[in-house]
Amino acid sequence: MFRYSHLLCFIALAFCLPRLAGSETMLSLPTLLLKARDQNPDILAARQAWKVSQAQISPTGTWPDPTWTYIDEKFPSGTPGMEAEKIKHYRVEQAIPFPGKLSGDAQMKYHETLIDESKYRAAMLTVFRDVRMRFYQLYLTDQKIDLAAQSVDVLKNALKTAQARLASGQSSASDVFMAQTELRRMENELFEQHQQRALIAIELNTLLNQPTDSAVGQAEAPTLVDLPLTLAQFRKVAQNNAPEYMTAMHELNHARAMTSRNRLSWAPDFGVMYEREAAASGDAGRQIGVNVTFPLWFNRPWNLSKAADEHEKEAKASSESMQNEVLKMIHTEMTEVQTHLGLARNYETGILPSATSSLRIARQQYASGRGDFLRLLEAFRTWIEAHNQYQDQVYHYAEHWSELGRWLGVEVDHAKEAQDQMGIMPMGSHHE
Repeated sequence: MFRYSHLLCFIALAFCLPRLAGSETMLSLPTLLLKARDQNPDILAARQAWKVSQAQISPTGTWPDPTWTYIDEKFPSGTPGMEAEKIKHYRVEQAIPFPGKLSGDAQMKYHETLIDESKYRAAMLTVFRDVRMRFYQLYLTDQKIDLAAQSVDVLKNALKTAQARLASGQSSASDVFMAQTELRRMENELFEQHQQRALIAIELNTLLNQPTDSAVGQAEAPTLVDLPLTLAQFRKVAQNNAPEYMTAMHELNHARAMTSRNRLSWAPDFGVMYEREAAASGDAGRQIGVNVTFPLWFNRPWNLSKAADEHEKEAKASSESMQNEVLKMIHTEMTEVQTHLGLARNYETGILPSATSSLRIARQQYASGRGDFLRLLEAFRTWIEAHNQYQDQVYHYAEHWSELGRWLGVEVDHAKEAQDQMGIMPMGSHHE
């Protein structure tokens, strides 16, 4: 029979499997997010596009530059022996658009700037979401690596014991073969998880805009907590913070500004001119004039106005579609968070304790000679599978928690603060 001392060692190691070695430097998620904000090229590009758009507002609403013209004119006299007459012209001209045209252009550019700002915030939140995802993937992978590594050690000891029992005639060769098979399978699992961790590190380093082979430490486990707000309150937070939601509103306002501006295409533009004429002798002359530019070809302002009206209808429909998408995704991600939170807690309170008890019973039966190695191995596999499935639920909980924050426009942890700033009703005063 299997020696009881070896079995105790086997089970003691099994119960220690969830622990992490702790030999690597622990990663700080807030530090990673700050580094991504300052270094990620997608965020930097979106930020600069916003700044470019901001700088263009003022020039868009400014009058066209005045024109200064100098002409040195020489008229032939038409009489032999008589010098040609010389006249110098100094002219200044200024175009004056119809009142409201330039302010309309500036208003359109202002809304374009707000759209670029929302796109910048969306880019930042998307990168933050991706960083969090890689962070939690690191945690999950580290847990599986630690589990697999210690399982390999346990199975090596089990294999030695099975070989010793076979040599003494206390068991069959099948126990040795099963132990060898399980050991090789777990070694493959360990290798696969190490490779998976390397891939995750490449993704994370790329998001942080640093060399892909930079060392990446261990990630802390996410904390399982309930959602801080109701669905209605989350939706209110999103209406004031979600970049996609704000982009939809700015697109609609931009379309309305375009409609107002293009209706002024029917209005005439103006210009003023002053010219001084100086001859070689005699008094200088001058010219003062004004001009009016009106739309002679009616199809141009007509089609511009029509296009603006159609664009406003398009923007309104697109805005409603995007708002519906945001509200749908908030509800979807809330449901996902609650689902995986409930499953993870079920593992904590029921499945993991049951798997542990099953392993303990299998150990006791094997030690007393009433069980066999296969049953003990199955109990061990069940315990490992339950632990891995629990970590998967924790990861998916954190994954959808991060995704919910992206659609809200603020981190879920800070959603309550955003709600308080807007004066939304407290929890419990409003029911879905």
